[in-house]
Amino acid sequence: MIGFILSPIGRVISVVGGVLLAIATVYGKGRRDARQKLEAEANADALNRTQAAIRAGDNAAVDSTRLRDDDGHRRD
Repeated sequence: MIGFILSPIGRVISVVGGVLLAIATVYGKGRRDARQKLEAEANADALNRTQAAIRAGDNAAVDSTRLRDDDGHRRD
């Protein structure tokens, strides 16, 4: 095995293998970072929508004396 690695063809194969390994590592890291960024953006969006819904619920008119007031919508 050592004799093969020290031969000229073995060195070329080792260098090509090392370069391919380096490229695969960089590619994998880029994909992992992109996935984490996308997940973080989705979580932030969901949190913002949840907070907006909570604020909308807090701002709703829930006065019991206005329960039967006309809201302007026509119903059957």
